[in-house]
Amino acid sequence: MTPERFEEIKAKVRSLQSEKRFCHTLAVVREAEYIARACAFGEEEAEKARLAALLHDITKCFSDEEQAKMAAKYGIAEPGEPPTVHEKTGAHFAREFFGENTVDAEIFSAIYCHTTGKAGMSALDMAVFIADFAEETREHAACREIRAYLHAECEKLNGERKKAEELLREVMIKIIENTMSFLTLKKRKIDLRTVEAWNFLVA
Repeated sequence: MTPERFEEIKAKVRSLQSEKRFCHTLAVVREAEYIARACAFGEEEAEKARLAALLHDITKCFSDEEQAKMAAKYGIAEPGEPPTVHEKTGAHFAREFFGENTVDAEIFSAIYCHTTGKAGMSALDMAVFIADFAEETREHAACREIRAYLHAECEKLNGERKKAEELLREVMIKIIENTMSFLTLKKRKIDLRTVEAWNFLVA
């Protein structure tokens, strides 16, 4: 992807997000770029991580009513709870707006599971999921702890892809454990895809 095309997409994302949300988006892009470098992603895979990070919250600022309409439009049978619907509508919206040549199956997948996770996540999926949780503007204690751990361990990888994927899985487990503990404490529903992701990762 040319720099000009990336900037065009960035401008569209900016037009759909609040200032705070767009700052988060750019921080996720930076974190995804860092993870891709540290975890020895190839050039194409790294570019996909960067683009998926840019697009991951493209519909986050849409209203609940708009999300419901989009879920119906795209045939999303089980959109999930309001905080997570945007991952599904966002993947479909991004692919519809920018085309399948830009939002291919791997990028679509990374957007589609960046909040809940899913069983059998790829390294690209995990990179975007983790970047969303650990980016530098997240000030929650759990986010800071995960970010510090991730970066410290990334510095030890020396470009070893197998160890990198093991680290991504380890960090995924830490994040999902934190998320499920929080939701349990608040007596809120846990998305089935999150449970499936957990079961897959710890199996």
